Amino acid sequence: MEFTRSFESAGARFGSAGPLLVALYRGTTSPSMLDELDRAEGALLERFPRITTLTVIGQAGSVLKVDEGVRTRSVELGKKYEKRVIGSAIVVTTKGLSAVMVRTFLSGFFLLSKTETPMKTFSTIAEGLAWLQALPGQDLSIKTQAHAADIERFLA
Repeated sequence: MEFTRSFESAGARFGSAGPLLVALYRGTTSPSMLDELDRAEGALLERFPRITTLTVIGQAGSVLKVDEGVRTRSVELGKKYEKRVIGSAIVVTTKGLSAVMVRTFLSGFFLLSKTETPMKTFSTIAEGLAWLQALPGQDLSIKTQAHAADIERFLA
């Protein structure tokens, strides 16, 4: 799949291919990044009735130090779009104890956010994409045309 970039900064990159939104966070998330994510998600939902999201976290430690305002805004965005997002995979690409801690933290965060969107954490893009492709109601283009290598190339 060919990805179109919708946002780029030193700390993040967002883009889409068909109804698949991909977000990369390289460090600490800011409110302005979440505003850009909101715009990207809203624009994609203007084109597609339902979308799928895959988020890649490149620095695990930054997730454990999330500002309360950013955390609250993240929950708000999840609620805003939950009925139109088929599923959301969060990939923590770093290795070691901090990555395990982040995946555990995120699993708890998902439970507390009580969103209708299925969410799950993974250690590789390939695992996250495979899970998304298997979700009920998934768009045919994501099932057949989305490849981990394309996502990795877009994020590189």
